[in-house]
Amino acid sequence: MSTLMTSRCLIAFIFVSLLGHQSFAKGGNMRSEDRYNPQHIESLPPEIREAVIHLCATPRAMHTFASYTENPQKVVLHFEHFYCEAGDAFCAPAGCLHQVYASSHGHYRLLRSYFAPAGD
Repeated sequence: MSTLMTSRCLIAFIFVSLLGHQSFAKGGNMRSEDRYNPQHIESLPPEIREAVIHLCATPRAMHTFASYTENPQKVVLHFEHFYCEAGDAFCAPAGCLHQVYASSHGHYRLLRSYFAPAGD
């Protein structure tokens, strides 16, 4: 009878160990990715990155902050996907700030800034 009891305890121990390992593997102790990541600012072309840092010393943005069109010749910034710790407001009742940059001779320059509803 003691062999049966030992076997059951061993099986229970293995079962509990496997369950604990599975919950850890699913991210039980892992931190999820921050949606507002400074890397999304750091990956911008230098002229655009400098302009954004001029607006906010500690900018963070979602992946959808910058959209590229016309084979990266044009970059549109969507400030509804932007976060600044200083609390600067880039959205108003009329919409959120959008900026369009175009590449000319290897450098980006601001074409226009406007307020538009989120997603435009």
